[in-house]
Amino acid sequence: MSTKSKKAPPTGIRYTDAQKKEIVNFVDQYNTTNGRGGQSAAASKFKVTPLTISAWLKAAGAKPPGKKIKPVKAAKAAKPAKAAKAAKPAKAAAKGGKSKKGIRYTPEQKQEVVDFVTAYNAANGRGGQSRAADKFKTSVLTVSAWLKAAGNKKGTKAAVVKPVKAAKTSKASKTAKGRSELEALKAAILKLIS
Repeated sequence: MSTKSKKAPPTGIRYTDAQKKEIVNFVDQYNTTNGRGGQSAAASKFKVTPLTISAWLKAAGAKPPGKKIKPVKAAKAAKPAKAAKAAKPAKAAAKGGKSKKGIRYTPEQKQEVVDFVTAYNAANGRGGQSRAADKFKTSVLTVSAWLKAAGNKKGTKAAVVKPVKAAKTSKASKTAKGRSELEALKAAILKLIS
């Protein structure tokens, strides 16, 4: 067993208010002349952590480096209340920007867009959604939702009636023909096996 007593853990240095004020003033002076870097310089000079200096600056209400705070003026007499200004009209899409408030479209307007898309796609094959979005100042997703609600999937040619090709044979005749071919193959296989 050792005869030496254990050292007490360091409890940290207690700074007086005068020392704190000196460091805060140094940081403020340094930042005023150099623009920034006062906390680092004070940390090196006074052997105090930058975090501690930051807390002291915050408690003292010191301005952050690079930002100017207006000096506090003496209290003035209360000014008379100004008349309320009239509300400005909303700038919807004056300069190509979009309004933050949504626009409500009537069913007739929606149908007009859907009709435009189907007509454009019938003539050009595709691209109606983007053209409609540009022409009617809506988003492509909105046009897509309207097409889906109208039963026209993604503005494809589904709404356009396709011309009927030559008459096709009925399913019954196809299945009968397929069965006869299968039976012929079965007979040929049985003949080879036996």
